[in-house]
Amino acid sequence: MSKWQRVALTVALAAATAGGVAAAGVAANAEPAAPSHSRGSVAANIRVVEAFLQDVLDGHHGDHAASYLTKDAQFHAGTVGNFTGRATVAGVLAGIVAAIPDLHANVQDIFGHGDQVVVRLVVTGTQEGPLLGIPATGRHLQWDAIDLYRLKGGKISQEWASEDLTAILNDTGTYKAPWIP
Repeated sequence: MSKWQRVALTVALAAATAGGVAAAGVAANAEPAAPSHSRGSVAANIRVVEAFLQDVLDGHHGDHAASYLTKDAQFHAGTVGNFTGRATVAGVLAGIVAAIPDLHANVQDIFGHGDQVVVRLVVTGTQEGPLLGIPATGRHLQWDAIDLYRLKGGKISQEWASEDLTAILNDTGTYKAPWIP
């Protein structure tokens, strides 16, 4: 794996954790969302995602991530790839929280439909540890994210994450796009 592939993988994994992370759509092999006829279940799903964001990301408890995930949880990280299994997904999230110990996921919008919850957030924090293959910089990071969560039995079974990776690369000093002042 080349250095830039490692950087891209690390950025995507970190971004995805901030709440992970944009709803890029349903993967080709994913099942469509089951319709929900109960407002209570949508509200309950939103509460689970809010608790996850508050505890794992804002509370900096990466070690709690597994308790919010189904055993077969999947994390879809776009061009970075897909990750499967509670331990694997929880490990990615714990790594992000460790790299950005003051991480804050500021929820801008959150809404649900059936078994899905969409969150738009602004993620901030200081990179104190290695992130996406980028050594600790001590620099402030800020990026936008939109994440789509699918829940099953009160736990997160899938997450599709879309993060502003260019902002992360810019803030870490790894890459400056020509359009950024």
